[in-house]
Amino acid sequence: MSESNPSQPEKNTPQLDDELQREIDAALGNQSMDDLLAEADNADAPSDAGDQPAAAAGDAAPSGGQPAEIHHEIRRGRIVAIRGEDVFVGLAGDAGKMQGIVPLVQFDRPPRIGSIMDFVVERTDEAQGLIYLSREGAISHATWEQLQRGAHVDGRVTATNKGGLELEMVGGIRAFMPASQIDLHHVDDLEAFVGQKLEASVQEIDRKSKKVLLSRRHLLQQRQEVEKKKTLATLEVGQTIEGKVSNIVDFGAFVDIGGVDGLIHVSDLSYTHVNKPSEVVQPGQAVTVKVLKIDAEKERISLGLKQVQPDPWEGIETRYQTGGQVEGKVVRTASFGAFVEVEPGIEALLPISEMSWKRIHNPEEVVKAGDNVRLAVLSVDPAKKRMSLSLKQATGDPWVGAERKFAANSLVEGKVLGTTDFGAFVELETGIEGLVHISELSDRRVGKVEDVLKVGDVKQFRVLDISEDDRKIRLSLKQVDKPEPEGASAAEIAKHSQKPAKKQSRKDLKGGMGSGGGMGMGLGDLKL
Repeated sequence: MSESNPSQPEKNTPQLDDELQREIDAALGNQSMDDLLAEADNADAPSDAGDQPAAAAGDAAPSGGQPAEIHHEIRRGRIVAIRGEDVFVGLAGDAGKMQGIVPLVQFDRPPRIGSIMDFVVERTDEAQGLIYLSREGAISHATWEQLQRGAHVDGRVTATNKGGLELEMVGGIRAFMPASQIDLHHVDDLEAFVGQKLEASVQEIDRKSKKVLLSRRHLLQQRQEVEKKKTLATLEVGQTIEGKVSNIVDFGAFVDIGGVDGLIHVSDLSYTHVNKPSEVVQPGQAVTVKVLKIDAEKERISLGLKQVQPDPWEGIETRYQTGGQVEGKVVRTASFGAFVEVEPGIEALLPISEMSWKRIHNPEEVVKAGDNVRLAVLSVDPAKKRMSLSLKQATGDPWVGAERKFAANSLVEGKVLGTTDFGAFVELETGIEGLVHISELSDRRVGKVEDVLKVGDVKQFRVLDISEDDRKIRLSLKQVDKPEPEGASAAEIAKHSQKPAKKQSRKDLKGGMGSGGGMGMGLGDLKL
């Protein structure tokens, strides 16, 4: 946009447009200017002759009727009437020939009739008998000649359009503010600004087309930069400060702490698990935060919200002891276990190996999010803020008394859980598994275990040997129908009934091991 020299006045003062004329007529109603001024004088007769309002504006205009420009002197006047969006002013020393008029938007609130104040004369229109005024002392009482790029001005939002806001500045100058220049952040609802008075910076001026482009964002950025330098100069790690949430993202919330935004990471919002930052804070919310880290070079500040609250891990060793039991709620599961909230802000790990005495592959076979469970405390580490729990140990060890329940030489029923090259694992009851070696499947030679047993088969087996301490049971399928040797011990039965086992490779051993089982098989298990 082009700018004309502000020191050069326009040759001809523009005539009032039809819209402005209609506004004046509407404001005056059926009263003449003489009646209006006379009414004001009768209501509030001045005590000082120097402050008398103009008496009448009905005298004929000077010959020629051409409007004459007055060079922005300051005049004192008395408020005589308010009509619509206009305030009418009687000017001292004007002898009632001209009537002053000033936009109502230039006042923070409607002025009191009869009050006296100073105004800046912008221009006159003798044909209409009006002197156009601006409030003296306003941020900008500039006319087109005085308006400059970079100036800070006030404007009242009159309407919105697709691209931004339409404003009326002091002196009736129309201006436009693009949506991107309204605030530091994106604005969704432009209509919320209609009627508001905004302070902005003049970005462009086109006097020929009488267009002014404003930016509130630019003004806010300037002020923010001043605040930022001041804040960074006084900010220290460990300091507790006040701020306002400016924006929320998936990984946290940004907080304005005085011209600069700091980030509260989602992990520092609360001692409890947070799925979404909006569960804890909302934009515009005032918060008290603690400064965790400052990178002055990159102007990055890490903040903590939970750090200003008492730490629930303090004194935890006095509330939970190893070997004790605790109730908790499963908050989420993972491939390696589940996290259990035992109190607000305290989450403990329940490993998959501690969920059940039987072999499991997925934590959700045992627990799901939302389940309330009772568990045994395995360990507590206040320094690392870690706690480990066990579900299976809270329910009791099934191996206790197993030697009496599954005595050697007895027949037991079991379900095949899995097979390997060297045998099959059989579940006798939850948490207790035994091994049937391939040599104990049949009297004839067996090429593959699956030729005799398949996963899911339920059969009877004879107990060859059992050890509670080692958590091992050796079983036999081929000896189920054989009579027990009279007076023979279990060891003798096993010795006479087994063929020498072929030495197993590491590959065979690896294939037979399962996760989370109670067998605890080692190399000794293969020497049957």
